[in-house]
Amino acid sequence: MAMVIFLTLLNALIFIALSVIHIYWAFGGRWAKELSVPTIDSGQKLFVPGVRATLTVAAGLLMFAGINLCIRVFPDSGLQLLYLRYGILLIGLIFLLRAIGDFNYIGLAKKQKSSAFAKNDTLFYVPLCLLIFISHLLIFALF
Repeated sequence: MAMVIFLTLLNALIFIALSVIHIYWAFGGRWAKELSVPTIDSGQKLFVPGVRATLTVAAGLLMFAGINLCIRVFPDSGLQLLYLRYGILLIGLIFLLRAIGDFNYIGLAKKQKSSAFAKNDTLFYVPLCLLIFISHLLIFALF
């Protein structure tokens, strides 16, 4: 059970940190923003996320943190354990899909590997997504 508590706290901290970064970006922050969106070969961004989309991602990440915290930190949250357990599995699968990628610009299977985003994706984003997937799979199995 100590492993589950550790993993849920680690996941919650990661999700809260990522959410704070998205909120920072939504309100005009610039740190690491240029490296957060995939680009085509010419360096043009594939999309430019707006404030609403960025805050939606931040809210989703906070929700993921909350689900993790409800597993062992706040077990009397009123949420049924079955929903929490499969919520954990779903979060893990979302991050597995992100790690695999779109077969062009993001993930392990990306073809475009020369941009600054692609390099950061390989070094940081994909390993983080795999860590999140594995930790959620372990929580699902042990919970």
